Amino acid sequence: MKKSLVQILTLCCALAALCACSKDHSTNPNGNTPQTSNAIERLRAFRKQIEQVRTGVKSDETLSLAEALWDVENHFNLTYSDVECYYDQINDHEFTLTLPVDDQQQVLVYDAVALYEEVINQARTAMEADEFDNKGFLSLTVKEVNQENRGTVVTFSGKTGNRSNHNPVINHIDGPFGVDDDWMFAAPLGKCDDPDIPSGADEQLQEHLYAELIEPFIEADAGYRNIYLDRLLFIFDGSNYSGLYYNPNPEDLCIDHMYMNDYYNGEKQVISQIIPNHFQITGYSPISIEISGIMAEDGTVATHYHEVEYGIRARVSIDEFGTIEPLVP
Repeated sequence: MKKSLVQILTLCCALAALCACSKDHSTNPNGNTPQTSNAIERLRAFRKQIEQVRTGVKSDETLSLAEALWDVENHFNLTYSDVECYYDQINDHEFTLTLPVDDQQQVLVYDAVALYEEVINQARTAMEADEFDNKGFLSLTVKEVNQENRGTVVTFSGKTGNRSNHNPVINHIDGPFGVDDDWMFAAPLGKCDDPDIPSGADEQLQEHLYAELIEPFIEADAGYRNIYLDRLLFIFDGSNYSGLYYNPNPEDLCIDHMYMNDYYNGEKQVISQIIPNHFQITGYSPISIEISGIMAEDGTVATHYHEVEYGIRARVSIDEFGTIEPLVP
């Protein structure tokens, strides 16, 4: 899908996640805060409800709409999303489903589980259509919720990708880019003096920022694994923040290595400091960075479009919650 210049920073599902955000950082032996421990209890409860519905148990038990959507999103990510690896290609998918909700904004547990099952089916279908060699599901988020005559309509956004071996880069004094790193603004235009290399400044910046801000991952204790809760997606480009690539002279799309380092440091500051501080997302860390070179529709400006996703790291017992399950073979 063609992407246009973004004029407004977009924050998805912020209200529910920020309401859950706690400034209490005391930890238990498994590395979880009280905030994440409470979230794991919610996942544990929904897991039991899924098992009961799958075995034919029916009840009049209800959840609030907000609880139901939180359960569906976070249990899916617990079970299927794999963020602790590098993706050199990412696809975005959207699908819309309906959910019965009563006048008090309550949802039957049976309907919440039915929504979860349909989310799995839709995500699996989307992933099967991807032409990746090593498929992985990166993240699922609730993008939008609307009330319509047919019921409550929920739009989900899913990110799938191609897992790739990633070799950590060696940074130079002023940044990771050296004299041989003059790149055209976007893949696959290549280097300024070698258009046959199927990459570009956007991909190079993405890979180096991944190495700096996401990798290496903090290993969980033996018998536990990391999960990432309450996903938040931020979308921005060079028109939103200073220090990012924004070129009103599209006749010259070559980025000198010194400017590559400037943009790298600008993006690093936006992702690691400006966004977390401005939106007060305490306890969040980036889990996915996607950068794409785009042109304005009238061809007058070239810039870099960013989708950065954050999550709260927690740890769960493998004996209880299992390992990440493949969504497709």
